[in-house]
Amino acid sequence: MIPEFRKGFLIYRKGDSNLVFAVPHSGPALGATPDRDDNAETVASICLENMGGKLVISNVPRKRSWGIDFNRDIPDIGLALKAYNEFEKREEKRDNEYIYNFRTKYAWVAKDETDYYNRLSVYQNFWAEVGEGERIILVHRIFNRIKAVPSIMDVIIFSEKEIKKKLLDDVVEKINTKYFDFFSKVEKDYRQAIFFEMKRVVLNLLRIHDGFDLKRFGIGYKKLLDKDIEKIMRYADLVAANRLKRSFTPQNFLDAVNNALQNVPTPRITIANVHDGNKALGPKNKLFPYKNRTIIQAESSNFLNFWHPKIAAKIIQDIIEEF
Repeated sequence: MIPEFRKGFLIYRKGDSNLVFAVPHSGPALGATPDRDDNAETVASICLENMGGKLVISNVPRKRSWGIDFNRDIPDIGLALKAYNEFEKREEKRDNEYIYNFRTKYAWVAKDETDYYNRLSVYQNFWAEVGEGERIILVHRIFNRIKAVPSIMDVIIFSEKEIKKKLLDDVVEKINTKYFDFFSKVEKDYRQAIFFEMKRVVLNLLRIHDGFDLKRFGIGYKKLLDKDIEKIMRYADLVAANRLKRSFTPQNFLDAVNNALQNVPTPRITIANVHDGNKALGPKNKLFPYKNRTIIQAESSNFLNFWHPKIAAKIIQDIIEEF
């Protein structure tokens, strides 16, 4: 495949298929390790090799001050300029409600007008390339966090037609049956990957906040951890759950994670279990209207992307072919 170098992204082509695979978060992780969709581009490139079409890969960081988050909406210039100073503060000191809400909605901040329009041009060109497809697959990664169980891949479809959403339900059910044996075989590894990621989360929270107190965590960290705790309370036994409620310590938290993981269902493909598409404002706005298009977002777990990228790509291929 011969690369086409564009400002802010790369394009690869194979054959003349109307398929487009897009990886909005494949750029470098600057400042923090989780800031990219690890190996999503690996999975998407295997999909391209298997099925042909066009692959569009971001090569800019998603940090708002250092790059562009293609999965968010365009800020107006006044807002982008105003927010710039907040985002220039040290990463660990800016997890406040203003920053959190901005990141939920908007794709970048800008130092001045030149900076703003440079980023706007990259953003528009990226989505223009993606928008040429009739069948568009947005490839992402979900963290190996307990909040995501039992998802080994989470999918949604952008459609105004309920019939397409119903079709996705049927397709996912069929593919889960096809891969049940594989999912059963990797279940132990899947659970271990989640436990080690949760241990990393705990150590990171201790480093940043100099303690393990929910009340002291920044809004973004707290919202993620609340989702983890919700799943822990769903699957952990009463002894482990009550111990964590009485004493919220790193050890009790990890013990509760480990306990809950013994009771979670076999991993499977899910629909909108991790993300429902509400924050995918970039594709929602830039690829609308959805008529005469099939637009699917596939988010496979970091475990699946790294350990079994060919299986992840084959599952995506099966979903596409069923449509």
